[in-house]
Amino acid sequence: MKIILEEQGLRDGLQTLSQIIPTEKKLEYIDMIVAAGIKRIQIASFVHPKLVPQMADAEEVCKKVNRKSDVIYSGLVLNLKGVERGIASGLDHLACSISASDTHSQKNARLTLKEAKQSFKEMVSLAKSNNISVRGGIQCAFGCRYEGKIEMSHVLDMVDHHLDLGIDELALADSTGMANPKELKELTQKVVEKSHGIPVILHLHNTENKGYVNLYAALEAGVRIFDTAFGGLGGCPFIKNARGNIATEDTIHMLRQLGYETAADIYKIARISYAMEKTLGHKLPGYLYNLLDHKDIKII
Repeated sequence: MKIILEEQGLRDGLQTLSQIIPTEKKLEYIDMIVAAGIKRIQIASFVHPKLVPQMADAEEVCKKVNRKSDVIYSGLVLNLKGVERGIASGLDHLACSISASDTHSQKNARLTLKEAKQSFKEMVSLAKSNNISVRGGIQCAFGCRYEGKIEMSHVLDMVDHHLDLGIDELALADSTGMANPKELKELTQKVVEKSHGIPVILHLHNTENKGYVNLYAALEAGVRIFDTAFGGLGGCPFIKNARGNIATEDTIHMLRQLGYETAADIYKIARISYAMEKTLGHKLPGYLYNLLDHKDIKII
């Protein structure tokens, strides 16, 4: 059975870094990711450059990227202005995302949850009217560092809200890495049932070192699309002590051991992570890329 991975190393993976990655270097990484066989890449977020300086060149990246017809290039948007910028950039796939946590919503998007839900409706409407595929996201779906537990009934209400607006895909984000496999499986099973064939995507962070067991739980719940970031990069700049995404190469390795297929070349992904390590001058959170850089070391 095939699993689809969306590479988010150049969006989520970069947004907490203090070192600015030049546009041309980002474009090189995108080419490397495509060459590794990844068919979905989130290449930018259309947010205020003063708040997330790494994304200040979002339009330039979108303009200069060497697009392939069989690859989805997407951008993250948090408000109507972001959608407008995404449309102007020429992208045909946008991830419109709001938080299940009112406190996180105010910190991340400067909107209350009530305001964010109304804004989301407007975002989807504008994107769809411009023939753009919409991935509807729910951040902090499994817990919030500011508010604690997020009730499942609340998340399911937000799922209904998103689906009613005609989104093309639905994404649940464990933005804080607080999910546990038991509750995650229960919630995602319900969401998969509610979606009636609309693809459900899971965005997992490894803050509490449960990212991969949560991946396993989501597989059992029927999820077949996951966000990853090469080297395990990532984290939300508005969540204290946030850690990175599950690593692309670590995820590929685990999936293959479980009998699932991906289209990605694990060795080519590892080389991307190793290149980023050299660029940043320090080790990345992922594990496998260090092993896969040495051809005499075997993995099974």
